[in-house]
Amino acid sequence: MSSSRVRRRILPVVAAWAAVSVASCGGGGKNTTAPTEYNPYNITATGPGVLSVSPLDTLTVFAASPLGKLGPPAHTLPTDHVYINFVDAWSGNQLANDCSKRPVYAAGAGVVDFLLVTEAAGDTKIGVWMTKTFHYYYDHVLVLPGITLGTHVNAGQQIATTTGRCPSMDLGAYDLDVTLPGLVTPARYGDGTRHAVSPYKYMTASLRAFYLSRARLLEGVPYDKEGRTDFGVAGRLIGDWFHTSLPVDVSSTGTPDSWTKQIAFAPDWFDGRPRVSIGGVIGNPILARLGATDPDPAAVTTANGLVTYALTLPGAFEQYGWLLVQMTAADRIKVEFAPVSAPKPTAFTAAAQDYIR
Repeated sequence: MSSSRVRRRILPVVAAWAAVSVASCGGGGKNTTAPTEYNPYNITATGPGVLSVSPLDTLTVFAASPLGKLGPPAHTLPTDHVYINFVDAWSGNQLANDCSKRPVYAAGAGVVDFLLVTEAAGDTKIGVWMTKTFHYYYDHVLVLPGITLGTHVNAGQQIATTTGRCPSMDLGAYDLDVTLPGLVTPARYGDGTRHAVSPYKYMTASLRAFYLSRARLLEGVPYDKEGRTDFGVAGRLIGDWFHTSLPVDVSSTGTPDSWTKQIAFAPDWFDGRPRVSIGGVIGNPILARLGATDPDPAAVTTANGLVTYALTLPGAFEQYGWLLVQMTAADRIKVEFAPVSAPKPTAFTAAAQDYIR
């Protein structure tokens, strides 16, 4: 979603959660949640939840994305939710798309445990707590009157509508019994990211098959229809990096200011080729392909010394710029952007910045 999604207000019904920072879709997908021991609704069910109902009428589902979108600055790090498109967002006359409000249904039974207005237009994020360890949520929907914190919802019950704007809504899920190994510094991420899972894996077999059959992105069918968000490996360049000015806590992933101070080296969600996502600080926010013969970030260590990547923007043929990177320690990099008009750089300047895990 667009980087303009930065002005937020918490609904009065979640005032008790004021101490808990929660980011919406615009927060790079890095969501925080209430502490895991928090259980005011006396949830007794255990184990993974089962999503048995499509959030949208299946006849209106045009495409479903995997996890892991990169789209700086709002999604500098791989996004921990999927997108359900109810129109074709990539071809034809976009002005002719039917963006009218569509019913949104509870995918599984549970208790509404979270509500947050994420846009001035009224877009709301709603979370449903299914079992002691499993939650799912929607974003960019309009919640129906009477749906408040503590409301028990049944699978298939209408709880919201789409916003009346195209092309999609968000669906996310997290399972506290699943911990992602590729988030090298877990303290930086809230539960919704540290335990993010593909919601498709928790659907009934027939519903999962339907959604995977709708897997599509602008470029075509993604190489991994489920997707992934955690690519980091300790001692390697691959994964998430944070400017040294950010504290090592969830605020480093959950605020608009923090998004601009992140960098991610991760596979593209379409074809799996290495990409770099830069939130800002060293240059304009960009998502870029790396040179075909440049070192794979998954293989770069301190032993490589200075590496200079040739950057090309998606869909472009001409090089955009250079990215100088050096792992100065297993958990620290020095990085600098240089315009393509300059010769290939061979050394850092005073503009270089330090990032850590």
